[in-house]
Order: sequence, then structure tokens, then C-alpha cells
Amino acid sequence: MAIRTLALVVNRAKAGTDDIVADIGRAAREAGVTVRPVEWPIEQANLRGADACCVVGGDGTFLGVAEAAAKEGVPLFGINRGKLGFLAAYPAEDVAASVRSVLAGECRREERALLEVRFADGDFALALNDVVVKTRDVFRMARLAVQADGHPVNTYRADGVIVATPTGSSAYNLAAGGPLIDPSASVIAVTPLCAHTLSNQPLVFSSESEIRVESLDNVPLGLSVDGRSPLDASSRLPLIVRTAKVRLGILRPAGLSHFDVLRSKLRWA
Repeated sequence: MAIRTLALVVNRAKAGTDDIVADIGRAAREAGVTVRPVEWPIEQANLRGADACCVVGGDGTFLGVAEAAAKEGVPLFGINRGKLGFLAAYPAEDVAASVRSVLAGECRREERALLEVRFADGDFALALNDVVVKTRDVFRMARLAVQADGHPVNTYRADGVIVATPTGSSAYNLAAGGPLIDPSASVIAVTPLCAHTLSNQPLVFSSESEIRVESLDNVPLGLSVDGRSPLDASSRLPLIVRTAKVRLGILRPAGLSHFDVLRSKLRWA
């Protein structure tokens, strides 16, 4: 993949970004690549025509760029200035070397599945990690009905429900007791949050499934897509979740596997 124009998204709230940007600029000039700065938070049109996009920040910044990048067909790679770095896989310690390797094609491109989330009000969004429906009052439970392909699955009395991609399985889904899933798997995970009935366990569906989430009571609910600012769910439920037709390209170090990341970030023995 030839990279001639590199979009650059920087979360300036993260420490040390000025030095990182300078290193990226030097590496790009050496490779004859044009750097196009894109303001954060981004507008989708600003990625148009770029061959790739470098995101400087944490996984939250990476997720904030993912929807626009997928729609524009622009692959992403991240320089990690956050805490974990599941998605922003390149370390900040030697930025110039990391960028040079990407621009030289010494990286692996992974195609990651996204969720298409359609709301009752007709709006929709894309999620690289997950969509979460959750009670706004931390001391109350909700009754949430889940269907798959028009068939009832379960009615959960719980704090909420997470619908996650394989990529998002290592995020909120994992914290809630959901399964870790290889990102190349073609599945969708549904994980209840603190279900009242202990036998209500996470479920894994085919990526061809269409998941419907509906509220059965008047408990105030919020929802969030990829951890973005919570939305009022009252006018947006029921929602329909399916695997999106578009995928997101992610550029990662050639010798780094998904399980290398898990062993490192989760501190497996």
C-alpha cells in the first residue's frame, strides 16, 4: 500500500504530543509523504483522499476516528499516549521508527468488523467496539428484551446490555464478564450488565444475526456507541444492531499478534 498523503489526528490533551508530531513530520518528510493535520474531534470530510491516518492519543481517540475512517476507506494506525493501547499499537518511545516502518509498508493491515446501530428515530452510527444500553440511575435495574433475527432471546433484568464486536470484546464486554474473541472471528457478543438472574450469561451470535434491544419499562436509559458521550435512549429504542457492510483497516506492527497484545496488556503469566 503506497502512502503519499498521511492524515494526522492529535489529541492535544495527552502529554508529549508536540514532540511526537515533530517526529512524525520528520519521518514523513524523509519518505516524501505529505502530512495533513486534522483537528480533533474530527469531521469525516477531513479524511477524504488520505491514504492512511495516524492517530496520536489513546484508544478513546482511536475510537473517535474509527467511524469516519471506515466510511472514507482510510486505514488507521495509532501512536499510544493513553493507558492500555489495545488499538493504538505503536509505542510513543520511538515514534520516528514506527512511522518509517508504516510508510515503508513494513506493517500488517487487518480488516476489522464494525457494528451498524440503527435507532428508532431513524438515525444510525457505526461502532468498532460496542453499543451499550444502560440505566441512568445506578440504583435501579431495567427490563431489556433482546431478539435475534426476530426471535426472542431473553428478557434481562439488569443494569444494561452490551452488544460488542470481536475487537470490542476486550473492552467493556470483558470487564462485564463477556468472552474474549479473536478479532478475525465473524460473531457478535451480547453481554448483560449485572443481570438479576445469575444464569443469564453472555451470548455469542453469528455476524449475520440482527440483534434488537427494546426497553420493557419506564426506567430512564442512556446509550453510548464506542464510549462516546451518552445519549438519551428514550427516543432511540428499540435499536437494531447488525454487522456493518464497511470494515475498518487497521495498520499494526508486522510481528505483533493479537495475543501478543493480550498477554502484554492483560499481564498474562
